[in-house]
Amino acid sequence: MKLLLPIIATVSVNLCSCGHIFTKSNTYDSNSSASINGAKVSSKVKPMGGNGGFGLSAMVYMAGSAKLEGPFIWRIEAEGQADHHTRLIVHRLKVETSKTKRKEWYPSNKLGTYVKFVDYKKEPGKSYAVYQIPGRLSVFPKKDGDITIYADVTISSKTKSDRKVVKFFLSAEQDKKETEFIFFPAEIVKGFGQRDPREWDF
Repeated sequence: MKLLLPIIATVSVNLCSCGHIFTKSNTYDSNSSASINGAKVSSKVKPMGGNGGFGLSAMVYMAGSAKLEGPFIWRIEAEGQADHHTRLIVHRLKVETSKTKRKEWYPSNKLGTYVKFVDYKKEPGKSYAVYQIPGRLSVFPKKDGDITIYADVTISSKTKSDRKVVKFFLSAEQDKKETEFIFFPAEIVKGFGQRDPREWDF
C-alpha cells in the first residue's frame, strides 16, 4: 500500500462559511519540532478519513461531529520573526512507519515551491509560513503505529538562507477528542478580520 498519495482533491463549499466540528480521531501528535535559521519548524497532520456526521446550513454556520482517521492531509509549517523571516521551501520528504516498517520518499518533483512568511497581527512579533503538501499521507495509527518524517527544508530570512534535513517524530494517538472552529473559503468571511495563517485549508 502506498504511503504517499500525490493527488490533489479540492472541495468547494459555498453555502457555509464557519462552524464547530466535534471529533474523535485516530491521529498523530504534532509536538515534535526543529530549529532552522532561527525559525521553529514542525510537521502537522489532519485526518480526513472515517465517518462524518455533520450538516451544513444554508446560512453561515455549521455544527456536527465525526470519527476521523487516515489518510491525512499534511504540511510543514514554521514560526518565525515578523519582518525578518521571508520564505520556506520543502525540497524532500521521507516517511517511515514503526509497526509496518514502510519507508517511502515523496516525489521531489511535486515539491520545491516556496511559501512566504506572513505576519500575524494577533501575535505581534511573529510570522508563519505553511506549506500544505499536495495529496494525502496514507498512514493509519492503529495499523502503522508511530511515524517519523524526515524533511529537507530551507528557511530564508533577510540576512541569510539555511538548509537542513530535520526529523519529526509523531506518536500515534487513539480516540483523541477535539472541538475545532473552522472557516470555509466563502466570501462572507472577509469581514471577520485577518485569518490565522495556521488554519487548515480543506
